[in-house]
Amino acid sequence: MSAVLKIENLCVHAGNQQLVSDVSFAINPGERWGLIGESGSGKSLTAMASIGLLPSALSASGTIELDGQPVHALSERALSRLRGDAAAVVFQEPLTALDPLMRLGKQTAEPIRRRMYRRGEPLDRKSIQREVIALFERVALPEPERIARAYPHEISGGQRQRVAIAMALACKPKLLIADEPTTALDVTTQAEILDLLGKLVSEFGMALLFISHDLPVVANVADTVIVMREGAVVERGTPRSVLTAPQHDYTKLLVAAAAKFDDALAGRT
Repeated sequence: MSAVLKIENLCVHAGNQQLVSDVSFAINPGERWGLIGESGSGKSLTAMASIGLLPSALSASGTIELDGQPVHALSERALSRLRGDAAAVVFQEPLTALDPLMRLGKQTAEPIRRRMYRRGEPLDRKSIQREVIALFERVALPEPERIARAYPHEISGGQRQRVAIAMALACKPKLLIADEPTTALDVTTQAEILDLLGKLVSEFGMALLFISHDLPVVANVADTVIVMREGAVVERGTPRSVLTAPQHDYTKLLVAAAAKFDDALAGRT
């Protein structure tokens, strides 16, 4: 089985400053991985490096293969095509990820159109529109026709995130990267989005890389967890082993903090 994403000895630099140090892991088809760590731990940089989306001020070294292709050796045109077919991203704040001046149906139609063009399928406007509505229905958006006509500011945060997920699914990627997709949402909507992602990953047969600072959230969606601190991997394992028997002091602090938060919510002291 060939890995959808294979990273070996990844380092990311900003000038002389090293932001990510010697990160290695491989995600096979259908697997669910979680990257966890506090802000600045390097988890999002690792994910963005994996698909060639690092800012121009940063540089990466090491080996990254996405669907068997060497990311560092590809042109931007080739990378753009690979991102759609091999990997797609759901970002933290959909209001900034979506175009505020474009109707949501038209935005979702764009990746569908690109996928159909690459695969030599007929670019029929009605077929594309039907697929937009079908995707909106798959992500459980109410009144999909109305949402297709709406602008991002005219719907709720949870609905915007569902549109962002629909757009990520439009190219039918082998790997879905979810970069803190529930951080900007309320608790109830977070649970709905997590449940939706789990169902869609299974339904589409995709691999998942889920990024979060919340260890219990990652434990609910991932089969393997990587804990990062200051740009380095400090622990990895199953969610059960990391939650119940953490080995690194930093992971122990994360588990203790999560337990303390749960106690506070439950009114325990």
